Amino acid sequence: MVCLGLVLSSCADDGKELAEPRPDQTTTTRPPPPTSAPDQLVSDSGLTISSPEFEPGADAPASVRCSGENRFPDLTWSGVPEDTGEMAIALIDQTDPEEPLLFWLAAGLDPSFGGISGGVLPNGAYESLNDYGKSGWGNPCLESAQNGRRDLQFKLYVMPDRSGVAPGQAGNEAWDLVASQAVDSATVLMRIDASSG
Repeated sequence: MVCLGLVLSSCADDGKELAEPRPDQTTTTRPPPPTSAPDQLVSDSGLTISSPEFEPGADAPASVRCSGENRFPDLTWSGVPEDTGEMAIALIDQTDPEEPLLFWLAAGLDPSFGGISGGVLPNGAYESLNDYGKSGWGNPCLESAQNGRRDLQFKLYVMPDRSGVAPGQAGNEAWDLVASQAVDSATVLMRIDASSG
């Protein structure tokens, strides 16, 4: 107890003083941490995902921003293994790799599909909830998030069997199920400015 008191008292007064804030400083913000996510990741087996609407690592298309059409961008993939039972795709905010956020997860994708387009999922595919408790795609309007650019990663998962994910299932449960069963994956990154429409 005495040792703890000595440690606390020594930490409380280290002789340093904080600088006075400048008149133009009204809030304190922390810049977003650098992402560890690559612009695009092709798996060793050749599985790849891309979009005709944006280059890997480039700005998100207008349709995906707050003022856009509220639809997911067209996505295409190739190199799917022949023994695939199901595929899933997620949109993950990777700006802080220590605390990724799930914005969207679609499961039940037939391995014969070569992509998705028009903001409409093909028959048999369905969506879970996201980390905000919402179902379905919603443009990542990030004004309430940390200011600055956000790194948003589409991740395609390949599973040997049906995932068992249910439509409308809690996002963390669905994501865990998909990630734990995936035998292959590929990614593509797009970036968006939280302050832009």
